[in-house]
Amino acid sequence: MYHIYKIIIVSIVFAAVLPYAKAQWVEPQPNDYYQRSMTWEQKPQELGFVRETDVYWGKIIWRIIDVREKENQYFYFPTEPDGVRGRKNLAYVIWDAIQAGELELFEDDELKIPLDCAKVIERATRNDTIQMEVFDDYGEADYTTVYVPHEFKSDDIYQYAVKEAVYLDRARSGIQVRKLGLAPMEDRYKVIDGETEFMGTVTLFWIPMLSLQTRILFAKKEAYCRENLVHLPTWEYAFNSFMYSSFITREDNVWNRSIHDYLTGEDALLESERIEEEIMNISIDMWEY
Repeated sequence: MYHIYKIIIVSIVFAAVLPYAKAQWVEPQPNDYYQRSMTWEQKPQELGFVRETDVYWGKIIWRIIDVREKENQYFYFPTEPDGVRGRKNLAYVIWDAIQAGELELFEDDELKIPLDCAKVIERATRNDTIQMEVFDDYGEADYTTVYVPHEFKSDDIYQYAVKEAVYLDRARSGIQVRKLGLAPMEDRYKVIDGETEFMGTVTLFWIPMLSLQTRILFAKKEAYCRENLVHLPTWEYAFNSFMYSSFITREDNVWNRSIHDYLTGEDALLESERIEEEIMNISIDMWEY
């Protein structure tokens, strides 16, 4: 009987030590000095149920996150396609997911016109054409078309558009925000007579933020925005916690127009601040009796 108990005790101890022993033999990744898995195994946060009868005020707004602002620079850096120690900027996180076919994409902010990932890749990597002057042996000039291969680069993505639903939820006693869509915006340039001229900013595509695919992607990718590399926030946390500065460019209205359609310069900025203040006041007024 003593031997039976001894065997059982040894088995229990071995079972307890085995995971620790196995963990000691796991090889870390080249860029890490210990085995990292917590972030990559993380699941997206569950979206709380919103009951229709609890929502008694709501508004749709559009924001711009400008990555040139100091608070938002982690959206833009690092600019290397491979990132730094495995951490990438938001543009390359999205681009890698598009190449793997892991994201839903849409042409419009209403998320009604689907966009194929292959089409987005083709747009971003299509060849550019330039006219090059070529001289023959007799010094006669001629022009030939030269195709220049184009690769996706995050360098010219300076802004992100965010579409949000802002609402008052009686059950949660306050203003709530749901991110509905996210769109990278790229600055376009053209070389004219040897000089580079700015042509404008275009919206590349819209990503549904409530999609499970998007939420899984952002929950597993880290945002490179703190000096402590051990506990970097995920992109999901960065968006949910509003770890960025932004300004409102549009609110839903009868005319379906943006602020820049009727105001410019400082007046547009004041209008953006007015909308922000209006939302804040509605939240404050909720507690008045």
